[in-house]
Amino acid sequence: MRKAGYLLLLTLMIFGCAGHAWRHAEKPVDLTILTHEYAPLNFSSEGKITGQATEVVRELAQRTGTSATIRVVAWEDGLKAVKEKPRTALYSTAMNPERKDHFQWVGPVTILHTNLYARKGSGITVRMLDDARRIPAIATVAEYYTEQVLKEEGFANLKRYASEEKALRALLGGEVDLFVSNNTVMPALLDRVGATKDSIEGVFTLSTDMTYIAFSPKTPSDLVARWQEQLDAMKLDGTFDRIYAKWLPAETPPGTLQLVTEEYPPVTFIRNGKPSGFVTDMVREITVRLDIPDAINLTSWKNAYTMASIHPNVVIFSMDRTAAREDLFHWIGPVGQNSAILFARKGSGITIDSMEGAKKVSTIATTTQWFTEQHLKREGFTNLVSSPDPADNVRQLMKGDVQLSIFTDITIPEIVRNAGYTMDDLEPVFTVQQTYFYIGMSKDTAPEIVSQWQATLETMKQDGTFAEIYRRYLPHAKIETLLKR
Repeated sequence: MRKAGYLLLLTLMIFGCAGHAWRHAEKPVDLTILTHEYAPLNFSSEGKITGQATEVVRELAQRTGTSATIRVVAWEDGLKAVKEKPRTALYSTAMNPERKDHFQWVGPVTILHTNLYARKGSGITVRMLDDARRIPAIATVAEYYTEQVLKEEGFANLKRYASEEKALRALLGGEVDLFVSNNTVMPALLDRVGATKDSIEGVFTLSTDMTYIAFSPKTPSDLVARWQEQLDAMKLDGTFDRIYAKWLPAETPPGTLQLVTEEYPPVTFIRNGKPSGFVTDMVREITVRLDIPDAINLTSWKNAYTMASIHPNVVIFSMDRTAAREDLFHWIGPVGQNSAILFARKGSGITIDSMEGAKKVSTIATTTQWFTEQHLKREGFTNLVSSPDPADNVRQLMKGDVQLSIFTDITIPEIVRNAGYTMDDLEPVFTVQQTYFYIGMSKDTAPEIVSQWQATLETMKQDGTFAEIYRRYLPHAKIETLLKR
């Protein structure tokens, strides 16, 4: 199924129950809807509750025939009510592991990015956290959560300001190179300092939250399902995008699927400001054939993996299919294969002939939440030193802080270059495993969508598109096994 296939599938899924939903509209359903003050999503203005999420909720109430009054309450009171009372909803609520199983969810309604912002035209490119660490100065607001995030990641180039306005003015005035802030507060912040959205640009996403409408456990599940059906319908008919553009004009609205990846060349990486790489191009081709917007967000692997672990309808790529991950995600592929190899410094004299031998080495550098680290942990390794940036693993190895580091054969050349070294500085000492990697989908994604992505990929393998994309980046790669799987 090619163009409009995905649109047709979603239309059938959403509107197949449309008659059911609109029949209920004849009998209004009572619902208590609560929210809290958080501009521009939900806030009080001239005696009226308004905002991006509020407009979405009002439209959904109308479409589902729900009789409801929206009230602004303290966050703690709203959370208590949605936990305990029937027929109660609380928006804008961020889904997290602690809350996920306690409520019924409709969304996502808003996507919240903690971003690093640069002046427009500065030429600053941040592909991974290590790039940001080399920037001379990053503005933060004293005691803000965003400052704590960077401190925990070991940043030593932070310049503190007393307020968001002062930090943004410092960025615009050239006192600092980057400013860490949230995408939803940025429009109002720019307005307060007399600047426009064209004055800055987001160059890297540190973390992502998505907000939903949380329904109490005692709310009828068919009502919750109707709200989700109609939200998906709003995203298909353009209503949702129009509301989003009104309140967050510089932001990309959350679609029915969220596409996330990391800097992992040549598989996925930024080229000329745009996500690229052979798996990125495969994902983009699938979205074209299924008529899905290719709003791909490049972020850290830690953030991408967290999103896919918590939220439904997240596409994460690429991902090695391991025993530890097998039941945590859906799998589309395979789209590639690689070998996980332990490397030592050239001339170190270290020799390894077994996994047990590797366990006896004092320290091995790993990348946080990469499949290589997960595999070694599962095998009982207790000598691992984890870092979020793979380039740090190379530097630790070359400085003698660790004795070995683990990488894959197809990605290590670029990682080594980014760390300031060459492949002549390292040597492979032991192959840990050979694996296939895939496009992953979060577990709560509808099986019909997973099947359609897999079928589209199979078509690409049959019509030659898969091979053309793969060899565009790895011209000498042997892909015969991939085409048969």
